Amino acid sequence: MRKLDGWVGWAVGGWSAAAALFHIWTAYAGVWEPREMRGVHLLFLIPLAFLLFPGSEKKPSPRITRLDLAWAVASFLACAWVIAHAHELTERWEGVHPVTLTMTIVGTVLVVTVLEAARRSVGFWFFVTTLLFMAYLVASPWLPGFLRSPRAYSYRQLVEMFAFYADEGVMGSLTGISSNILMIFILFASFMLHSGVGQFFMDISIALAGRFRGGPAKVAVVSSGLYGTISGSSVADCYATGTFTIPLMKRIGYRAEIAGAIEACASCGGPLMPPIMGAGAFIMAELTGIPYSKIIVAAALPAVLYYAGIMATVHWEALKHGIGTMKAEMPSAGSLLRRALLFTPFFTIVYFLHAGYSPSKAALYSMFTAIAVSWVAGDSPMTPRKIFATFGEAMRSGVIIASVLAASGLIVAAMSRTGFALAFSSAIINLSGGYVIVALFLVFVVISVLGTGIPTTPAYILAVTVGGASLTNMGIDLLAAHLFVFYYAVLADVTPPVAVTAVAGAQIAGANPMTTGWHATRFGIGGFLAPFLFAFQPPLLWKGTYVEIVVAFVSALVGIAALSAAVAGHMFGPLTWPRTIFLVLVSLAAIGPYLSVSLASSVVLIAYMVWDARTAQKAVGPTLVVTERPIVAETEAPPLT
Repeated sequence: MRKLDGWVGWAVGGWSAAAALFHIWTAYAGVWEPREMRGVHLLFLIPLAFLLFPGSEKKPSPRITRLDLAWAVASFLACAWVIAHAHELTERWEGVHPVTLTMTIVGTVLVVTVLEAARRSVGFWFFVTTLLFMAYLVASPWLPGFLRSPRAYSYRQLVEMFAFYADEGVMGSLTGISSNILMIFILFASFMLHSGVGQFFMDISIALAGRFRGGPAKVAVVSSGLYGTISGSSVADCYATGTFTIPLMKRIGYRAEIAGAIEACASCGGPLMPPIMGAGAFIMAELTGIPYSKIIVAAALPAVLYYAGIMATVHWEALKHGIGTMKAEMPSAGSLLRRALLFTPFFTIVYFLHAGYSPSKAALYSMFTAIAVSWVAGDSPMTPRKIFATFGEAMRSGVIIASVLAASGLIVAAMSRTGFALAFSSAIINLSGGYVIVALFLVFVVISVLGTGIPTTPAYILAVTVGGASLTNMGIDLLAAHLFVFYYAVLADVTPPVAVTAVAGAQIAGANPMTTGWHATRFGIGGFLAPFLFAFQPPLLWKGTYVEIVVAFVSALVGIAALSAAVAGHMFGPLTWPRTIFLVLVSLAAIGPYLSVSLASSVVLIAYMVWDARTAQKAVGPTLVVTERPIVAETEAPPLT
């Protein structure tokens, strides 16, 4: 991403601020007619993609070139034409009225500029994936088997579908999510981070976890979990907290690959942690019709289980390698209590969601609360100059989200018009033989393939489109099916061979990215098991009585902790192969679908842990004294994954 200086930087910053103010105003006063709203949204953000992101990664230009300006002007004019003719486009019958030559030219320019914006801001592989699905729509009438579609489309029909339809394509419902909801949440997250809450989370994490065995690693887990509640981005989380925690983990005795893996795995949970959850919760609400407030409530316990599993593995690894505690200089208790007011925006958003306000308005009021609280509790008040800078950084993230969702609309159009999703669902059901566990595993494999090299949001959209129907057709709850898909789309960020978050952790640690990715997969064993629990343990999604919810949660907690010990090969003492096999079997029973078996297995595991703790030899590890102030690194922008 370019860093523009001088009058060019001020001009681009002013344009970004105008985009931010537009989304703040519509969040307060109400959204416009869909095509007008989406057109203005893309008119602000798509040209920014060509000004902020160079056209080539091999030879990036630090300045805006004439070609960049040409791309920006072309995208601006195409969006402006859509806005000017929004009423006419709304009145016409899609697929019935003729497509004029002007519409064909404008639609072509719009689709091409969105694709180029996605290539620059998101990445090459997502660009290629989008092109492949568009090519599939063109070639499908001549393909064999379930890949065949009976209908062929002319070029003008394709342009109409990709550029002007209200439910799919560039101007479809996914762009509506971006314009109506996501932008105000990106602004909310940026204001939260710049009000000092990130630094406060780091200080709290050190106070809570630093004094225990493997202190820096546990600080990484706690701080990444807290930071993830507002950033929603695994990579931004890794860079923000990892620049402090990874060097400390190496200094206290963790190998570079292990240190990078712990931070990457902990940061990957950011998009899983309510209330932000990246873009996933909002898209899930749109696709399922389930209110956003219910989705974040259902996602709470699984997110806690994810981090509890990482924390357990970190603890067993610390005992295994004799790693000690951490002692750091901390701010005074009075300073921590004063900055506790930084939690106020969280309570604000929960209150307004519970009161029935829309997610966008709840985020808007929480953003205003963050600005006010920064003057009382933060270390750096949100001055007008800082607000202007925050607008610019937030809209840089908005460019990525707008490009991802507009291009993802092209993929959805291709799949919906060919009937590929329905055919694939039937194939999954046939291959599974009617067994739910087999169907879940097949969908998991599909997600792992689709999630290679592309961001979480389009990976989730792709996977839920092709695999979600097969799960719901086999009797799995709609929300459970979508969360199942979403979790694996997120966890692809730490799964080799791509593993973008593991690569970020490896860069900070100076470690091998592939080795770091495999260790991160091992540390996240609880996260990889959690999605299967959604299908067999509805109480974990708050479906059932309070007794069932408590039993299911505690059993899953104990089972994942014991399974983490089996993976580490160490609990309070080294584990022999018979003990490891015993822990694996009993742990799987504890997280199984039968509550009575889960409860009995949990009791057995707790008894084993108590016995192992009493019989194991207790070694005292060294204490790492940290004299420097723990600082959260300022990321350029916290893009939602």
